[in-house]
Amino acid sequence: MATAVSCAPDARPATIRFSTADHAPAERFAAWHEIYRKTLIGLDIEPLDEAFHADVTIRQLPGLGIMTGSRSAALYRRTQTDTNDIIVSFGLSGDFEAAQCGRTASMAAGDAVVVTSAERGHVAFPSNGRSLTLCMPERAVAGLGAALCRRIPADNAALKLLRGYLGALDHDDIVTAPELQTHAVTHVHDLVALALGANRDAAQAAEDRGARAARLHAIKADIGKNLAGSDLSVATVAARHRLPVRYVQRLFESEGMTFTDFVLERRLAHARRLLIDPRLARVKIGALAAESGFRDLSYFNRAFRRRYGATPSDMRPSAKR
Repeated sequence: MATAVSCAPDARPATIRFSTADHAPAERFAAWHEIYRKTLIGLDIEPLDEAFHADVTIRQLPGLGIMTGSRSAALYRRTQTDTNDIIVSFGLSGDFEAAQCGRTASMAAGDAVVVTSAERGHVAFPSNGRSLTLCMPERAVAGLGAALCRRIPADNAALKLLRGYLGALDHDDIVTAPELQTHAVTHVHDLVALALGANRDAAQAAEDRGARAARLHAIKADIGKNLAGSDLSVATVAARHRLPVRYVQRLFESEGMTFTDFVLERRLAHARRLLIDPRLARVKIGALAAESGFRDLSYFNRAFRRRYGATPSDMRPSAKR
């Protein structure tokens, strides 16, 4: 069985993938119960469905644990209070409920709730679905008491940024690069604090760090999905994200580039990937350029040569071979 996973600040990075499908039917619940107690948030589990199953990925970073995946209906009950962590639970699909500190919160899909490991309570998922759970030291988020076991709606701006930013942590380069881990974990802490309604000073610090990083990540992902669009301007993207144009420009300037330079670099990189793809060896260069967002073929050729020191045609022989 996998070793314990911690969300302590000095925890070593680790990734565990668990599926009940890897165990005999009679052993599945016991295996899930054991790994759940050994990993992020040691709880007792009461299955609510005879066909019990779980398929999750657990990531550990210094000061942050993340569990995401699918699971069958179950009641997760805390009976021991020997740790002092906070747990953020997202219902990615289906309703769920939490009870702690004399409060009961009911959440719909997309909502979240925060509970503490220092108090007894439970989180119940009455139907099969997907969920996301974060674990972090309680001191990472100030002024937590009033926010415990209260519904955080799916349309909470910081919560939406947090869910998008967590997608970046799926990349192995972030999980394994020490210089990126500290920043990523701090940004997650910041976004949780903002989602919970941090006080003025804490909110400003979180806004300057985590929120800015999450917005930049979301905008870059937006650009990557819309490279072929004819109107990928800073004004269009800013409007989609409900941000001032100058704010978006400053996000990119903080990384030493302009919005326009970033879009051009992504489009050229995308075009290069298409040009060297053997499956596309017979597709005309103009079509590949258009698919990458270039409407002017002569401009594309000049920009491509400046970036890669070769013409788009030079890239094609390797694909044909």
